[in-house]
Amino acid sequence: MTEYTIDRRKLLMMGAGAAIGSLTLARGALADVISNAKIEGSADMANGTQKSGKMRIGFSNGFSGNTWRTQNLASMQTEAAANKDKYDLITVDGQGDITKQVNDIEDLIAQNVDALLVIPNSGTAVVPALRKATRAGIITIPFNLPVEGDNWTAFIGTDPKKKGATTGKFLNDALGGKGKIVALGGLPGNSYTAECWAGAQTQFGSGIEVLAFKDASWQEDKAKVVMADLIAAYPQIDGIWCDGGQDAAGGLKALMAANRPLVPATGDDYNGLLKLYDAQKAANPKFKIGCVSEPSWEGVVALRTAMKLLSGQDAPRRQIISPVLMDDSNYSQFIKKDLPDGVFVDTLLTDDELKKLFS
Repeated sequence: MTEYTIDRRKLLMMGAGAAIGSLTLARGALADVISNAKIEGSADMANGTQKSGKMRIGFSNGFSGNTWRTQNLASMQTEAAANKDKYDLITVDGQGDITKQVNDIEDLIAQNVDALLVIPNSGTAVVPALRKATRAGIITIPFNLPVEGDNWTAFIGTDPKKKGATTGKFLNDALGGKGKIVALGGLPGNSYTAECWAGAQTQFGSGIEVLAFKDASWQEDKAKVVMADLIAAYPQIDGIWCDGGQDAAGGLKALMAANRPLVPATGDDYNGLLKLYDAQKAANPKFKIGCVSEPSWEGVVALRTAMKLLSGQDAPRRQIISPVLMDDSNYSQFIKKDLPDGVFVDTLLTDDELKKLFS
């Protein structure tokens, strides 16, 4: 991997022509975002294909059931609006249904899009459709959630195993290597949660007992219900591992509703989790959080990578984002106290744009 260290605050202030490895993240206004993210570009390169005229880029969104997806799509639409002379963005929503998403991708292929961006519900089910698109000469860029194999042009996202290992170590250390925990994951069967959880388990000491693993679909309300059942089943829960902040916030609120003390929990850059910690830490001395963000600007990187390839330039086949750990020692740098819980704080959107989006 060739590592590109990006100072996000400087990038956001750059003009449209500025670039890191020919990949810009410029915006007209400075957003208050995490500044020390890194992007590692693989030495293995995807070959560009020069096309002329206005491009058509399809985006198959696996589902739109949480606010991370809302922010991601809003960021992509803002990017597309700023480049409406260069391409049209066509978006379809799989609604959490694997079969529907595969059909959506087939439909975009039939529409002869020039590039196809995908957040897959299943990292295996979309493989044949992506292979078909790639063989048809369509630039294919899965992002955010991993896809099995390599039947695609380029991939953008975080390393879920690495993120899982980071949060797993945090939880293990917060519990002193001993305790009973539960785990809450995302959409049933998704490959991202599976890899995160696998990474987390490598960091648990022999004194960590996993009571249960349950899917909570990265939705706070659902996680609260799932956690309530776990509380009823297990009189002692010392920690909560989650790959999503919505799940963690829902699980913690279930503990509060049951008059149970709050315990160490992991998640991502969900503002509701940061605000919950800020409000409850004083009353719960064992309460700690360890969060690794999932940048909602990944879709913008995917769009810009697609256009770079369509201009005939090469690009790294894998661009892996390494965000920072947010915990009790530094969370105050990232929390947005005046914005809704649903905001994800690692974003290209300004506070004013976020207020309008979630008003």
